[in-house]
Amino acid sequence: MHGVASTVAARALHYGLNNPTGVRMLECLATNIAGDGIKPRSEHEDEATRQALHRRFKTWTDAADADGLTDFYGLQQLAVRDLASFGEALFTFTPDPDTGAPQLRRLHPEQLDRSMTRTHESGAAVYQGVEFDTFGRITAYHIRRAAPGDTLAGLPSAPVRMPASDIIHLFRPLVPGQVRGLSWFAPVLLPARELDALCDALLMRAKVAALHAGFITETDGSPLYEGEQSGSVLQAGLEPGALIPLPPGKDVAFPDVPDQGGAGALMGTTFRLIAAGMGVTYEQATGDYSQVNYSSARAALLEFRRFCQSIQHHVMVFGLCRPVWRSFIRHQVLAGTIPATAYQADPAAFEAAKWLPPAWPWVDPESDAKAAEVALNNRLRSRSEIIAERGYDAEDVDAEIAADAARLDRLGIGQQEAAQ
Repeated sequence: MHGVASTVAARALHYGLNNPTGVRMLECLATNIAGDGIKPRSEHEDEATRQALHRRFKTWTDAADADGLTDFYGLQQLAVRDLASFGEALFTFTPDPDTGAPQLRRLHPEQLDRSMTRTHESGAAVYQGVEFDTFGRITAYHIRRAAPGDTLAGLPSAPVRMPASDIIHLFRPLVPGQVRGLSWFAPVLLPARELDALCDALLMRAKVAALHAGFITETDGSPLYEGEQSGSVLQAGLEPGALIPLPPGKDVAFPDVPDQGGAGALMGTTFRLIAAGMGVTYEQATGDYSQVNYSSARAALLEFRRFCQSIQHHVMVFGLCRPVWRSFIRHQVLAGTIPATAYQADPAAFEAAKWLPPAWPWVDPESDAKAAEVALNNRLRSRSEIIAERGYDAEDVDAEIAADAARLDRLGIGQQEAAQ
């Protein structure tokens, strides 16, 4: 895997940027896993502290990107795109030059130097640019200064050793001892290549079939084929609707073109293989919803959502969101907005947070709403859980409901409705 991972990543990136199916699947994964953002809700016991942290974090998200191209939630989408294309995502923490607040800079995953693998007498080792101590814990990363394709990428320069606390390295550890990620497109690149070849062949067959031409045989033998003479060979071609004269005694015969057989079914099967390999549905990969019904759509979406939730919680939240929240909290301590004594007494009280992924749209809003109501009335689920599934926090929803009711009473609208 190590020897071909960079080649697979380059081909996957090309497929995800240039092939219609690859583009659609990549967008589908990014928008469903990250969406408008996996957002934190502080679990501090004090409500005033929670609200203050939420306000400050919301302000910080706009300045989270060191390159100023997007916000923190946009970086989450970019992380998913890198995970799918390269199999890994790489960020480095850097201080804001004005405020000192932590910022994230997105790096090309290949800047993590794959060529650096060595061991030390002490027992520490570096594998594919990742440095481990004698206990097997990650202590540092060796980062190249330039990304592949940059002007400076070809210049010889030693990678920079950066402590693990300054780097966020995301990937799905699929096998024991795995150090680097493998592109999610790896299982589908070969079927995708064969599918492209099949589409090209069918397109060429259609073009040849469209070359309907007529031939005229002259009795005097004066005209020849229309074309360019090259020695004793005449270069001639067919165009739709052309009438081509033939010399006496000459005839043109075309072989029977073999039927394409089950090409359509083969294409559909290949599309399904590609979609299955990427973890998306056939409809999401192709945009073809002509054969789907409610039951099959619901079953497919539920399975897809389980896949997305596993990435959200086991990769994104664990590897990206929690380190970012921890860094944000510690900066608040350094800035004095969180008392240092309170933080030192109980760091977990400030660092504990619940992360809310984007809400899933209901397949059947009326049925799903009734199911949630039944579960709530029978005390099988809590309001907080149901609201969290919609991507909101119960405290915020209750506060908004109370604010709406107070505003209606203040304006006298609620009293008018009661009187009616």
